[in-house]
Amino acid sequence: MVRFALLSATLPLALAVVLAGCGVDEPPAESPDRAPDWLAELQRHDPLTEPQGFSLFGDPLMAQVDEEGRIAAADEALAADPSDPDLLIAAGRERRHSWQYAPAIELYTRAIEVAPDDWRPWRFRGHRHLSLRNFDGAISDLERARELAPMNWDVAYHLALAYFVAGDHEAAANEYLRCLALADDEDARAAEAPGFRSCSANADDEESLVAMAEWTVRALMRTGRDEEAQALLDEIPDDLEITTNIAYWENLRLHKGLVEEEVLLDPGEDAGYRLETVGFGVANRWLAQGDTARAVELLDRLMEDEWWPGFGRIAAEAELWRIRGEGGS
Repeated sequence: MVRFALLSATLPLALAVVLAGCGVDEPPAESPDRAPDWLAELQRHDPLTEPQGFSLFGDPLMAQVDEEGRIAAADEALAADPSDPDLLIAAGRERRHSWQYAPAIELYTRAIEVAPDDWRPWRFRGHRHLSLRNFDGAISDLERARELAPMNWDVAYHLALAYFVAGDHEAAANEYLRCLALADDEDARAAEAPGFRSCSANADDEESLVAMAEWTVRALMRTGRDEEAQALLDEIPDDLEITTNIAYWENLRLHKGLVEEEVLLDPGEDAGYRLETVGFGVANRWLAQGDTARAVELLDRLMEDEWWPGFGRIAAEAELWRIRGEGGS
């Protein structure tokens, strides 16, 4: 067969166009609505048979089926412009509802390649590394996110949490305190914008304050900085109306002496919180007090929770891993 490149040099333009349309020795044009190969490959993974990762003890971390079709809708939008960082991030975020974190990490990685100076994919990828027990990867990503968005509440919160579960309670306490200290900072307040929760939220939003303050107290307890922990507790009113971060609020009430441990560890159906969240607050308290044996019993109980992405569940797992020598030297 005579190649089209030779024919087109001698035949009339119209005939060349016809031959080009027939696809002589040329691959068919890709439809603009067709998903790129890498996205199609991402979609082929079965969340019910392929683990997203493994726990620190080697147990598979399984995802769930996206029964609402949220992932499919986000991927359809992404297929129209697969290099758009907003669409890449959106497709990654939709996977959080069904715990499909491994493909989410790949999507955030592609967003970083497209927009390396955008703090968002670093923050979200760091969070998902944390979910999959890759604490070093989480810290690396979230420290980069902090460089790009030092006033961001979510970056500080998740970076400090990554330090905490990795066993660096000192770094965790300092990062939490850094963000809390920015509550009334003019630059932090100026950074507040749609989609950007600044550390100034600690002054304006009681839900944000309660979540960050409780983890701060946990970290301070583990480093023996009890006076700082008490000073922070004294600044928080006893009568906040908390509707979302109820577990953290109940733990703060425990630290403030307003509720007993036994009450928190025996939640009724209307408790409004998961035991793995409030329970780790109690176990962490016991660890700080040196009551390791009792803490281990509770941590083992929390490990039975199937909600493996929960922060309390991850923290309980990490503590047991270190206590039992798996994470030690």
